[in-house]
Amino acid sequence: MTDAILVLIKSNPLESHRPVEAIRIALGLASGDHTVVIVLLSQAPLLLADDTEDLVDGDILQKYLPTFKEMGQTFLVEEGSLRAHPLKDSDYKIRPVSLDGIADLLRQAGRSIIF
Repeated sequence: MTDAILVLIKSNPLESHRPVEAIRIALGLASGDHTVVIVLLSQAPLLLADDTEDLVDGDILQKYLPTFKEMGQTFLVEEGSLRAHPLKDSDYKIRPVSLDGIADLLRQAGRSIIF
């Protein structure tokens, strides 16, 4: 995975524009020859919820997410965050990952961006 770019999103999308900006940047990176791994922590799984109206820049988010669905992008969601924000019936590919698993991904990634 040394050629992969890991995008770790831990900011709260209810309080900050940073998570939506991270999604926009991840989409731009994914359009290149890079493997992009997106990890959601804390409140960030709310980005994939059905209702994004209350999120900062939630309207902008809806411009980017459908492309990830078309690409078949898998979103890695920290297990505790997934329990706190279950994404049942989500339209997106979601895979739970442990904190240790996230640490391993960070070590293996060629580059990482943290929001």
